[in-house]
Amino acid sequence: MLMAAVATVGTMRRTRTAAVKVAAGMAACLALAACSTDAGVVAIRSERLATESTESAGETPPSTTDDTGSPSSTTPSSTTEAPTPDTREPPRPDLPTELVPVGDGAGDGLFPDLGNPGIDVVDYAVEITYDPLSDTVSGSVTLVIDVTDDRTEFTLDSAGPDIERVQVDGQDATFEEDRVELRITPAAAVDAGSRIEVTVEYSVATESVQSDIGLPNGWFNTTNGSYVLNEPDGARTWLPSNDHPSDKASWTFAITVPSGVTAVANGSLVSSQDSAGGTTWTWRQDEPMATYLVMLITGDYELVEGVGPAGLPLVSAVLRDDLEQMQPYLDTIDDQIAFFEEWFGPFPLAGYGIAITDSFGGLAMETQGRSLFSRDDFSGQMGFLEELLLSHELSHQWFGDAVSPAQWSDIWLNESFASYAQWMWLEHVGLSELDQDAERALAGRQDGMGSPTISPSVDEMFGFNSYEGGAVVLHALRRTVGDDAFFELLRRWAADNYGQSRFTADFIALAEEVSGDDLAAFFDDWLFADRLPSTFP
Repeated sequence: MLMAAVATVGTMRRTRTAAVKVAAGMAACLALAACSTDAGVVAIRSERLATESTESAGETPPSTTDDTGSPSSTTPSSTTEAPTPDTREPPRPDLPTELVPVGDGAGDGLFPDLGNPGIDVVDYAVEITYDPLSDTVSGSVTLVIDVTDDRTEFTLDSAGPDIERVQVDGQDATFEEDRVELRITPAAAVDAGSRIEVTVEYSVATESVQSDIGLPNGWFNTTNGSYVLNEPDGARTWLPSNDHPSDKASWTFAITVPSGVTAVANGSLVSSQDSAGGTTWTWRQDEPMATYLVMLITGDYELVEGVGPAGLPLVSAVLRDDLEQMQPYLDTIDDQIAFFEEWFGPFPLAGYGIAITDSFGGLAMETQGRSLFSRDDFSGQMGFLEELLLSHELSHQWFGDAVSPAQWSDIWLNESFASYAQWMWLEHVGLSELDQDAERALAGRQDGMGSPTISPSVDEMFGFNSYEGGAVVLHALRRTVGDDAFFELLRRWAADNYGQSRFTADFIALAEEVSGDDLAAFFDDWLFADRLPSTFP
């Protein structure tokens, strides 16, 4: 998500607005995830653009190595020294390399209810009808599941849907709606290693709900349609599922809406068929995708096709009346993809596009293969905020979508990486300087804003230290290992782990492999500490 930081005066704490992502805040906090903008963004942007160079920084991000390839030294902006490692308690916690289920959950420390032990969803087939007059969804979801433990019963995440019927391999199963769980008892026990097909028929009143992070997510009804925001626990409010990023699957969406309405989801359009009940739009997402990355919008949309670098299919969705106004943002997709491919490797998915919906301002979400934005943030001009939003969510396709966090405390693997990418793009188009952005963010870290990047609390997940505060860690890593190793690490991370969910321990191991260095002390000082060194390496 492009969760921007709304810096609350006095606390410098990032929050997200009514739906999930803000694009506002202090210059040191422009990290985006999915919040709402406010007047502060305009003022900060104007001041920043007035004081910083408007000349293009060229075709590459600034090198942090000297002519020999070694990290260069820079004049520190602060002379305050960080405590030395031998005068403090080692900050590093035990890093998991696998989830250990607890109760009915997958073992996520921040969201213990999410995920479901004993199952691995391979594929979802969502067949629903959306009635915008009654604000209801009805239909079914069929899950192809690999059973990983012997089970006499199993659960799905479900917190809102009214369940009408459950079948396992075509036979009716007993079920219980237990708060946030759908507890299913098949007619016969299922063995580890078996594959089963589970169909859940249900209906739900479509509305956003209050998430554990203190802000609403789920299904949002608009004047002309709807959209969903699922991060981190919103999918279960409208779709029985294994709603945890550790379980990725392929998807089919068959969405029936009134005639004249367009329904758009992830993947490629398979068909659009009219019937007496409306129009059914079928989309197929073959590449593994976590539930929080589901995009589903309905309304008066125009589908705009194009071709990106190396023939990459582009399919965007724009409200029909907004098409001319939004054209500049469609036109920049090619350039942004080409830029990031140079640094992060080939675009990792089968296609891309953007979807611009009629949501509250500040919405920005890295829905897989087609990032979601608010029309209120795109006036037709390409400015600082627009460049930031588009680049942040695009870079998530490498960091977050192709490779997802295995647990929500690893959110920095998404947001810190996208924040660093956004710095790179803003410098590329001459709107900021990466080194200055990094120094500004490091100064913010010296104010002790929140927990260490590696261990956010639930209400800090989408805060400063997961975004630009965490991008500081990446900049320090780049300065430590050099440009060649740093960008090889990012390319390897996206390519080697494609379609998987990974832990921070996996990233550290790969960083040490690629660099050939023991980086334990580095990560102790930068990732695991709540107060970082005051200067970059």
